[in-house]
Amino acid sequence: MQSVELGRTGLRVSRLCFGTLTMSPLQKNLSPEEGAKLLLHAYERGVNFLDTADLYGTYPHIRRALRVAPDYIVSTKAYCYDEKTAREALERAYRGIGRDYIDLFMLHEQESLYTLRGHEEALNYLFEQKRLGHLGAVGMSTHFVDAVRASWHFSKIEVIHPLINCAGVGIQGGVLADMEREIASAHERGVGIFAMKPLGGGHLIGESAEALAYVLEKPWIDAVAMGMQSFAEIDANVRAFEGDFSSLALLSRRERKLMVHTWCEGCGKCAARCKQGAISIVDGRAQVDQTKCVLCGYCASVCPQFCIKVV
Repeated sequence: MQSVELGRTGLRVSRLCFGTLTMSPLQKNLSPEEGAKLLLHAYERGVNFLDTADLYGTYPHIRRALRVAPDYIVSTKAYCYDEKTAREALERAYRGIGRDYIDLFMLHEQESLYTLRGHEEALNYLFEQKRLGHLGAVGMSTHFVDAVRASWHFSKIEVIHPLINCAGVGIQGGVLADMEREIASAHERGVGIFAMKPLGGGHLIGESAEALAYVLEKPWIDAVAMGMQSFAEIDANVRAFEGDFSSLALLSRRERKLMVHTWCEGCGKCAARCKQGAISIVDGRAQVDQTKCVLCGYCASVCPQFCIKVV
């Protein structure tokens, strides 16, 4: 597995990053034991980089894996807007993974210059924690072109985790060419880039080889986060990142969707949470536009009836 430096952070990471969202309670809901086994299998195949979030509920899975592979590079993110929320999120991460050091901590789901300015106190706190030796690097995740464009105003943002794929599925505030231009510009400034949703949240599974080839050939993408739920997926993706796309065909038959159970009460919290505009309330029940959904599962985190799941 090829490794690269993530921008100018000094972090040496595998190009394939293990995205843990798909094993989380928001999606597959694997046990910590099952999740740790997957993480360790990937580690044995050369993957040393994983991504999680305060929201995902996968700290227990990672903690178990770190007992065997303590040098896994851990990226996490949280909805922080001031020093207090950043400190609390960072402390949850420390406790959750059983380590007093986080390699990369990011502000989650940034949208624009105004969002970043509103969260600048949190950004400053995180950067101070880096200066004190508690963090390796500071960054942000985003689906929005405007947020990537705005990042040049904030020198403390050392890494960007943007949504990008060959079809532009899920990109907000612009089209694929806009996102490409802004990411390339940020990378030229020395910002580390690791991409998310290379398969468009499942929409491009049938074109996995083409979709992965697209992100892997871009010189301004350092690494790519992939959600993996089985040993077969890990093996196929590792081979693809090493240049052999032949195993991806076995995975291309999968179909994934966001399911709403019949006991939905139509409260509308999921629709308000969905930034893709993929959920609406029709006849007292949540309805999903699968063409817009990127299968993040974030809507499930606000459902009081626990009736939403990615399957």
